[in-house]
Amino acid sequence: MRYVSILISMSILFSWSVAANAEDPIQLYYSDRVPYAITDNHGEVSGLCATPAANAFKQASILFQWKKMPFKRQLETIKYNKKLACGIGWFKNPERENFARFTGVIYQDKPAISISKKGNSSIAKHTDLKTLLTDKKAKLLVKEGFSYGAYIDELIKKYSPPAVVVVNSTNIQMLQMILSGRADYFFMSEEEAAHIISSAGYEVSQFQVQHYEDMPDGNRRYIICSQQVSPEIIELLNQYLK
Repeated sequence: MRYVSILISMSILFSWSVAANAEDPIQLYYSDRVPYAITDNHGEVSGLCATPAANAFKQASILFQWKKMPFKRQLETIKYNKKLACGIGWFKNPERENFARFTGVIYQDKPAISISKKGNSSIAKHTDLKTLLTDKKAKLLVKEGFSYGAYIDELIKKYSPPAVVVVNSTNIQMLQMILSGRADYFFMSEEEAAHIISSAGYEVSQFQVQHYEDMPDGNRRYIICSQQVSPEIIELLNQYLK
């Protein structure tokens, strides 16, 4: 019986693989964002999220094509559900689960941090998120439609801090807004902070990078896919992500 069960399982996996290869290539969206995804001089895409995602597709024999696309447009395309499309490094939340399929975890961040201008005492005095987000004198800089993970998203919604909302601004442009005083702070992953600051031509010493006592473990990042991508393909990818 055990032998028969193994044969059946292998047959199912083989069928999934064949079905995956019979499809057109899945468009795998990314945006250059060190250290999660970056295109090298030879056009290869790699990084903390890009590498495990690509490995899973290759090991599962699922055809895919890298396609660079801004984050907001990625989400709109996946939600529109007209293409075999996935994006890498996304956070999972209830709103997105209503229209998309998610694989298992491909990477987990370190606890999030805030970045503010060096010497900004109105930010430096806070040691926990609750007091920071209830400070009506501190302006939070956020990207429209961008998730900072369930915990931070819920606190922002609960406390409604004064906020400056941007649409298509890059992290480098957001650093410029912090230095110019248009906003006081924004949240990001610790992994990319030093790189973004240095790549913008600034010194790390120009900014305050702060940790918070009540910040939970880092956010989990997933591959998000349109519902054109079948549950069988998601499950097959998960076999290799494990």
